[in-house]
Amino acid sequence: MKVLVLGASGFIGLPVALAYARAGHIVYGTARDAKTARKLAIHEIIPLVTPATAGHGFSVWGKIAAEVDVIIDTIRSSEADTPLAALRGVEEILSRGVASTRVTYIFTGGAWSHSRGNGGLDKWSSEQLPPTSDLEVAAWQRPVEEAVLSSTRVNGIVIRPGTLYGRSGSMLEPFLLAPAYDAAKAGREFDAVGLPDTRLLMVHQDDLADLFLRAGERGPLLAGSALVACNAQSERWTDILDAVVRVSGAKGYRMRAPSDKVPAEVAWASTTLLRPTLAHSLTGWTPRKPGLVDGIDMYWPSFHSGSPPRSSPLAG
Repeated sequence: MKVLVLGASGFIGLPVALAYARAGHIVYGTARDAKTARKLAIHEIIPLVTPATAGHGFSVWGKIAAEVDVIIDTIRSSEADTPLAALRGVEEILSRGVASTRVTYIFTGGAWSHSRGNGGLDKWSSEQLPPTSDLEVAAWQRPVEEAVLSSTRVNGIVIRPGTLYGRSGSMLEPFLLAPAYDAAKAGREFDAVGLPDTRLLMVHQDDLADLFLRAGERGPLLAGSALVACNAQSERWTDILDAVVRVSGAKGYRMRAPSDKVPAEVAWASTTLLRPTLAHSLTGWTPRKPGLVDGIDMYWPSFHSGSPPRSSPLAG
C-alpha cells in the first residue's frame, strides 16, 4: 500500500510511519523542515517538506493524497477547524465510489472522550457508547470524529489513544518526567498535578503504532469504527509517582489539585474507566510493552538519554 502520514515526525506520527515502512508499505510523511525531512528519509519514509495542515500544505500533500491507500492524521491540535479542513480537502479530491476502493482515513482522537471520573459501575464507559466526557480538551474532537466516521468519501476510522508513554514521554514530560528530572538534579521534591485516586489509561507509542498499522491494512472492513487504544488495566497515578521517585532520585513529590482554569490539568487529573476490546476483536491487536510502572526502569533511562529534557513549567 501507499500511505500518507500527516505529522510524521511527531510522538505518534513517527512510530506510525515506521510501523508501515517496516511492514513493507510505501510511506510518505509531512515534515516541518529540511532537518526533519532527513530524519524521515533515513528511515525510508519519503518526506514532504510542507505544513501538515490544510491551506498551503495541502497544495503539496494533497497531490499525494489522491494516489495513496491510507491517510493518517496525527497532527496535534486543540480545535476542530484544522483537522476538519484536512478531511474536507481530501474528500474534495477523491471520487472513488465503493468502500473497497476508497481511501482509508484515520483520525487520532483521545481516550479522554470517554472520561466520566472515578467511582462505581456508573462511571464505567465502553467503546460502543457515544463519547460523553465534559472535558474541554476532548470536546473539540467530537465534530471531527463524527465527520470522519460518517464520511461517504473515505473509509473513516478513529483511534483514541490513552496517555502515551515511552521515549520522550509525550504528555508525561511536562506533568511528570521533566519535574522529576529537575527535582533530582536539585535534590528536592517536585510538584505533581493530580488527585490521589486518579487512574490513567495508558499505551506505549510502539503498541499504538501497531494498532494504526492493523487498522490501515483492514480499512474497508473497519470503516465507521472508533477504537480505544490502551493497555487492559489502568494505572494509579500515585503508583506511577512512587515509581518515578525511585528511579529518578528525586526527594519525593507534592500532590496538588488541578487548576479549573487550566483544561490540560483538569484532564490530566481525570479518570477514565474503560476496558478496550474492539481493537483486539477486530484486528487481533494486543499491547505487548510492559506498563509504565512495571517497565519504569527501561523507560526512565530512555527519557533522559535522548534530547536534554525541557525544564518543567510545573517546577517549584
